[in-house]
Amino acid sequence: MNLVEHAIKYGLKIGADEVHVRYSRSREFSVDLEMNSISRVNYRVGSGLSILLFVDKRIAAAAVSNPSEKSVEEAVEKAYKMARASKPNVNWMGLPDPKPLPKVEGVYDVRLSELEPGEAVEIMKKGLSIVREKGNVNVMQGSLSITVSKVHIGNSRGIDCSEKYTGLNASLVAVAQEARKVGSFAYETYSSRKFDLNIEELAESVAEKALSSLHLKPVESFKGSIVMDYDFSALFFLMLTMAYNGFHVWSGSSPWRNKLGEKVAAERLTIIDDGTLPGGVKSSSFDGEGLPTMRKTIVRNGILEKYINNTYTARLLNMKTTGNAASPLDVSPSNTIVEPGDWKPEEIIGSVKKGLFISRYSGMINVVNGVVSGTVKQAFYIENGVKKYPVKECMISSNLYEMLSNITAIGCETKDKGGIIVPIVKIDNVNIISR
Repeated sequence: MNLVEHAIKYGLKIGADEVHVRYSRSREFSVDLEMNSISRVNYRVGSGLSILLFVDKRIAAAAVSNPSEKSVEEAVEKAYKMARASKPNVNWMGLPDPKPLPKVEGVYDVRLSELEPGEAVEIMKKGLSIVREKGNVNVMQGSLSITVSKVHIGNSRGIDCSEKYTGLNASLVAVAQEARKVGSFAYETYSSRKFDLNIEELAESVAEKALSSLHLKPVESFKGSIVMDYDFSALFFLMLTMAYNGFHVWSGSSPWRNKLGEKVAAERLTIIDDGTLPGGVKSSSFDGEGLPTMRKTIVRNGILEKYINNTYTARLLNMKTTGNAASPLDVSPSNTIVEPGDWKPEEIIGSVKKGLFISRYSGMINVVNGVVSGTVKQAFYIENGVKKYPVKECMISSNLYEMLSNITAIGCETKDKGGIIVPIVKIDNVNIISR
């Protein structure tokens, strides 16, 4: 008997009505860079088991690292005692029954699973060397991590599923310096399920970004267009996922509550959530409660079509689950895909009368009230369709939902930024504020 099955049977034995269990085992190593050198190599192996236990609509959770049968039984007993002492969740309607799962390709790569730490060190040395060849560019930080894992989910209603995964995450942070002038920090990231990292391309890109950020100039306050580069675009649309998250919709914190079938964005915008995307960083055959993942359109041509749900929120909203359970109590997006448009990057920049091209953003994107206010970095001033110069840190101020309606161009190419697959996006009528 495996530990998932043992936890479920033991929970029912001591008096639980329902039990949900998640077991994971992982092996990970990482190579870290700091100040132009390899700073450390880490290797970790571990496992963990988490339990949700239900007694008369009372819910409690417990978790144990590197579990054994004895420690699992102790965790189940603690969860049971906590559940008995808790207040009932009157909205709870039970765990889901099993359903057939899809076959999702590309989530496990044998070559990546066999990669040795020494190989990863050589890869990062090569990336560091490429950046340093630029002369006046320093690598401030960097990392390459490789993860091999297995997840097993089961519940007392018959769900029993498991899957193996691999993951690769790489990043480089660099800054250029010329005499006493220091540019803006530049960074590049790459994530994948397979061993397909092009370290030369990653290093060349971060070095180019760093060099182009030298000789920063201030910019006066104005109202104009912004062009969100891939990283800013990914952050923007990641934050937006909370607006169509079923839990936030049900609780009333999302302004998109009761908006299905209504226009919520510019007609050119289409957003898809796809947990079955082949090779997707957030792809899996099943979600966090063991139900099948799926592909669904959230916003089609500016019209809101669907919320993402687990079983719990789907029942509260009188809808169907969408395979987006982080757990039986939590909802999360899978691969978020913004459909590309038909604009080339140079055409988007060429269409800007006055504005900023922004790679990095640090600040507030409040989904509840729509407030967007923060600092832009790695930005360039655009005038009459031409990139003029890199700008010193300044701020932007707008409203998230107005920005969605003011999207006037979407790029024809996309990049995967950790499961957020986005193009470059142009938005008009944004306040740019000098600092």
